[in-house]
Amino acid sequence: PMNLRFNYSHTVARPSIRELSDVAQLDYEYRAFVFGNSDLKTVHVDNFDFRYEFYPQQGCDFSVSLFYKKFRDHIEIVKSVGLTWQNVDNSYVAGVEMEGHFKLLPTLDLRANISLIKSETEFVRKRLDLSDGVKTYFPLDTIRRPMFGQAPYVFNAIMTYTPKKYGMSFTVSYNVQGRRLVIAADVKEVPDIYEVPRHLIDIKASKNIGKHFIASFTVKDLLNAPVRRTYNYQDGFTLDFDNFRFGTLLQAGLTYKL
Repeated sequence: PMNLRFNYSHTVARPSIRELSDVAQLDYEYRAFVFGNSDLKTVHVDNFDFRYEFYPQQGCDFSVSLFYKKFRDHIEIVKSVGLTWQNVDNSYVAGVEMEGHFKLLPTLDLRANISLIKSETEFVRKRLDLSDGVKTYFPLDTIRRPMFGQAPYVFNAIMTYTPKKYGMSFTVSYNVQGRRLVIAADVKEVPDIYEVPRHLIDIKASKNIGKHFIASFTVKDLLNAPVRRTYNYQDGFTLDFDNFRFGTLLQAGLTYKL
């Protein structure tokens, strides 16, 4: 049993009120002030997807997808005098994704997917001139680089052990994504800023209590992986923009089901 699917869609993404407001607000992720931009345009995206699905046996499936996305006026965080949002004329993302669900044992399931991605942005660096409240942009040069926020690879895996006799469930999940651009430089002398890969492991255990209650305990970011973002110099030299940890989160819960 197998399926072949082809999909096309055209979508739009409109800038938020915060992105459109010509005011500076403190961004807690970047720990810096980010200026809004009232000149932002709506983003248009053409999505193409070709997918092959295969079902080797009951409870198992495997799929391969080829995808291509064409962006017009997508929005990026750009660093010039400060941090702000800007539209970028043309970008694309293309890649392949493989995904599978495998039943290793009657009580042991593995789900995993990996995406390999190529992205490119044609970015025109500009100088902003503000005179009598009127903003004028002067083009400086045009460069090609990876798309803002897009990692070259993403890998996820989830393993679940469910001994039904005891009404329990144990889950371990893992995630990592490749080095990705998080702040683009609008000035030639200032390098772009990239976030290096983080290895994230989460663990969750749950237990049925009677007919209606489920108790659970979750450990998020078991390794307490650091968030590290670096300046990307042309000669290969790197310098930390910031380096911090969110900490490991322990969470207990009690759920009531009707």
